[in-house]
Amino acid sequence: MSKQISEEIIEELRHRADIVEIIGEQVALRKKGQNYTGLCPFHQEKTPSFVVSPGKQIYHCFGCGKGGNVFSFLMEREGLTFHETVEKLAARYGMALPEREMSPAQQKQAARTKRFRQINQWAMEFFQHCLASDEGEAARAYFGSRGLDADVIQRFGLGYAPDRWDSLCLDLKAKDVQDEELLLLGLAQQSQRNTLIDKFRNRVMFPIWDDRGNVIGFGGRTLGDGQPKYLNSPDTPLFQKGHHLYALNLAKGTIRQLDQVILMEGYMDVIAAHQHGITQAVASLGTALTDEQAKLLTRYTYQSVICYDADAAGEAASMRGLEILNHHGFQVRVIRIPDGKDPDDYIRAHGKEAFQKLAEKALSLFEYKLVITTQKFDRESMTGKVGIIQAMLPELAKIKSPVARQGYISLMSERLSFPEAAIKEELRRHQGGIIVKPAGAATLQSGERAEGRAQAAILRLLLEDPSRLEIVEEAGGAELFENPHAQTVFVTVQALWQAGHQNLTGEDLVALTEADAQRQWLTGILLEEEIPGDPHKVFQDSLLTLKRSRIEREIKKLMDHLSKLETSGDASRANEIMTRISGLNKEKQTLRP
Repeated sequence: MSKQISEEIIEELRHRADIVEIIGEQVALRKKGQNYTGLCPFHQEKTPSFVVSPGKQIYHCFGCGKGGNVFSFLMEREGLTFHETVEKLAARYGMALPEREMSPAQQKQAARTKRFRQINQWAMEFFQHCLASDEGEAARAYFGSRGLDADVIQRFGLGYAPDRWDSLCLDLKAKDVQDEELLLLGLAQQSQRNTLIDKFRNRVMFPIWDDRGNVIGFGGRTLGDGQPKYLNSPDTPLFQKGHHLYALNLAKGTIRQLDQVILMEGYMDVIAAHQHGITQAVASLGTALTDEQAKLLTRYTYQSVICYDADAAGEAASMRGLEILNHHGFQVRVIRIPDGKDPDDYIRAHGKEAFQKLAEKALSLFEYKLVITTQKFDRESMTGKVGIIQAMLPELAKIKSPVARQGYISLMSERLSFPEAAIKEELRRHQGGIIVKPAGAATLQSGERAEGRAQAAILRLLLEDPSRLEIVEEAGGAELFENPHAQTVFVTVQALWQAGHQNLTGEDLVALTEADAQRQWLTGILLEEEIPGDPHKVFQDSLLTLKRSRIEREIKKLMDHLSKLETSGDASRANEIMTRISGLNKEKQTLRP
């Protein structure tokens, strides 16, 4: 590996960057004591739980757990790589970076990716040329019948694949594209005669871009009787269908500006939306929404509106999309197009304003499920009403806000002409049936919370005064920490201290932590409220708590072993273990805070 960005440059950037200024460009922050708070940009919330520390130059959300420094914020929020983040900050603060050089393997991979993108770009240009030619007349007529103007055709790079066996293959081979490359990118396929033929023939063509505007694949709609009606590129080194969203490269600016995305099903739905000024629309490429697509959207917004086709398949896809988006923290609503029309048909017939009115009336997740559930029962009969209520009880139980839950109970009562009190009683019984606490659960949870607080306090105080490290090592070191994140942080501090980094700070440790879960746990303990009382006493009491917990874990292991020995009849070894357990219990009694 040759030239890399040095640690000194990264460290200099970290100290130059003002995390409050950078995060404040995307989040409305309000000063509260020494820190700033605001609504978390990574999940939907109404009460601010997102904290930014100008002193420590870190952030943490106490709602969803996200945390880190200025680098991790830009990487997650804007979808940048670490190198791209460094370049962005360096440009912002006027720092020169060395030329980026890569290892031979990296250079080879980068050249391969660049080559594949170029081939796809040539393919798109070929399809565009064919659309403008005499043989593209039927394709132009098709786009005209769908109401597309020249501007939107150009903006979306639309084209036409001729009704010939190998026209694209011949064109690309003339540019020295190899057979293997054509097959690998899904632009060609083997014929029965073992020759290469075009994958797309007699189809209008829709280029598919990644979110940065690189052509990664194609979709084609047949103009004849060919099947399937829509044909997508297969998975290739550039394109995995479930990892991308159609037109996100064109929509992402508006999505951020409006803080909203509209999810549609097909190419034509999105293109019609954009032509009519609804430019926050994207499509899930003809598949049910995937976790990867939802994660991709979290870079831009947590406000989502689903507008799929009104048929049964569209409703099923809406339901799956709702669950996935809800799981990733999105505020989800659903547009239902009247008269069973597709979004494309409705937008072309009624325009932007009518569609926006539908969006304003979009159903919440609960309302949509209620509508779909109601369609499965006879809502006029008592049996049907009871069936609807029983089916919706799990959904009511998921709603955490008492106000929202009461609102939906009132909605159900009104829709079904059914007493609110009866619905509440059914919900109470349902919750009583699914929430069962085992005996001693409260004590166990309390003990777990105490141990968790003790681990956090020890590490936080250790970072404030690393000279306490020797005391922790004498008490048991890494074995004191049950939490794997806490144990990893302690081992890291221990190694850095031994390597001569005696002035290590919490923010330094955040910068050195690469694992997301571990970094988020660390920012959480660093930005918690100040530790109350005398830090020395808190440290000593926390250490005693961890020493007791360690002994309790050891006793439990020995008790498990003892049970096995008693079964096998090894009395001698069993007595040894009982003596050891007795000693540990006596040691435990001495460890009182």
